[in-house]
Amino acid sequence: MKGAATGLALFLAANSALADEFCDTLAAMQAVAGDPDARHVTVAFPDAAATEAPCRAVLELGGIRSLSCNWSFAYRAAEAQAAFEALSTAITECRGDALASDAPVNHPDTYDLLSFEGGVSAALKDKANLGETLVILRVQG
Repeated sequence: MKGAATGLALFLAANSALADEFCDTLAAMQAVAGDPDARHVTVAFPDAAATEAPCRAVLELGGIRSLSCNWSFAYRAAEAQAAFEALSTAITECRGDALASDAPVNHPDTYDLLSFEGGVSAALKDKANLGETLVILRVQG
């Protein structure tokens, strides 16, 4: 599968009419995430508020490989919250309800993290020093 992910574009569907397509996208991302040679993977929301996001390969503790895809918004923008909710809803349609939610942290930046079956998670992170809010999709291989 070496180099198989080059130029691959994956699309995030945030409504039930395209749920099967998004579930296929998650499966494709998991296959690509496990490939140590995965490069140039992107994911896009269908709405204008969230543009295409690059995904980067991440090597986690224990040697687990994953893809992490980030959408950037203005700090605490309503569009970021809406994108996080759409992402969470789409994942729920494929993987069921979230298995866990992280506890709040005690520092100026805030975040929500929802973990789903099969190593998929969605996060909403406020980054005060950067003046932005990130919506993050992580898919383990």
